[in-house]
Amino acid sequence: KGDGRKHALDEIILSIMSGSAGQVVETMFSLCGGSSGAALPATVTSLLCNLLIDAGCISSEEANSSSVNIQTELLILAAEAILSSFSVQEQSNVGVRAAVRLLLPHAPPKRVEGEVVYEPRISATIAEAISHRLPDTDAEARDLLHLCEEAIRLGSVRIADACESIAFSRASFHRSKGHLHREVYWLLRGMEILSNELPTQFQRKFGFACRRHFDALCENSANDLISKLASTTYATNGESKLEEEAFVSVLQAARNVLEAVVQDEDMASLLKGHMEANLLKYVVDIALADALGDTTKMASDIVRCLEERCLPGEEYGGVVSTLANPKMYAKLLHISVAILHKEESLFNGTMESTKCAFSVHGMHILMARLTQVLSWEGITTSSSAVPKTPTKERKEYFHAMRLTLCKGLMRAFASAQTNSSSEKDGRGGGVEQSLDDEVELMLSPCI
Repeated sequence: KGDGRKHALDEIILSIMSGSAGQVVETMFSLCGGSSGAALPATVTSLLCNLLIDAGCISSEEANSSSVNIQTELLILAAEAILSSFSVQEQSNVGVRAAVRLLLPHAPPKRVEGEVVYEPRISATIAEAISHRLPDTDAEARDLLHLCEEAIRLGSVRIADACESIAFSRASFHRSKGHLHREVYWLLRGMEILSNELPTQFQRKFGFACRRHFDALCENSANDLISKLASTTYATNGESKLEEEAFVSVLQAARNVLEAVVQDEDMASLLKGHMEANLLKYVVDIALADALGDTTKMASDIVRCLEERCLPGEEYGGVVSTLANPKMYAKLLHISVAILHKEESLFNGTMESTKCAFSVHGMHILMARLTQVLSWEGITTSSSAVPKTPTKERKEYFHAMRLTLCKGLMRAFASAQTNSSSEKDGRGGGVEQSLDDEVELMLSPCI
């Protein structure tokens, strides 16, 4: 032009003509708005740099000669500009999706000449953008998770952690709205990401935040149901209609949680050995068996909740525990004693026809848990470390409970002997353990 000054476009054209590709990128960044923070020029500059590197105009040696990776820097600047620009326009969902789509091709680790090349800053930027976004809808959350699937399968743990936070945010939203089924669905999605979609060497059993809240949901649902069952169906005074309706509501909520787990084909198989999910299953079965009057089924499931077992899996480290939380022991014992008390009222005094819902092994479990509860209540211990001083009514209550268990044990022996005799005569089915084995188990020390 007449003024003799070269404009930005002239600089770019002359740089291309002279073969200086690096000068093209520098000119775009400094003169064409790449450093202005605006989304469009920053993105165009970054994409141009990517094209020049892919075309070999900027050699890998030249790009890596400095401690600053120009391609990574421009990509991150472009992503930040996109997030900022769309946030100002109150379209954060579009900005996050656009930034993630820009960065994702450069996020997974790549193998170049036998070596793994991995740029952690790209994954960190993606993870930060995702974790700071609370999706407004389930569709938006699913879309973001779908975008990141490939990077997670290739081993990007940071992005997987961010995707778990998306699932947890949707679960928290549905919990606030009372949508229990959807809450469980999203908690399971978060658990699936870290325990199933990552490569084997990076997998974390059921994840972190989603697992903790799923465990608490199952355990609290089971505890609420057992509490209602003990306080309504097996209360000493008559139950009111409101109490019955409350029990039905709690039962339905627990069943909704359980159905959501069972219907999730991807996670149902992984949760077979999960403590809290199995506890909820047995507690729901106890409530349903009570409605049908099946005391044998109730007794079997109560024993499964209370018996000690070595927990499977490396994460437990061989810990011995029960499915039921210790705070549930007293309530489960209360229901068990009510079953035994009802049997006792029907006992006609002849041992030959006596029946007991609990086996000798089951009575051993009940007595072992009662011993623990009595110690916690300060009834059977003289230790001054126990701060609780039981009331007279509490002592009488547990004394009556222990007496009922002793009478139940007597009927369990008689019932086991009757079943053993029937087996010898060919009139009855087999039992799981011989009477001698069950007596030895009952008299052996509790773990």
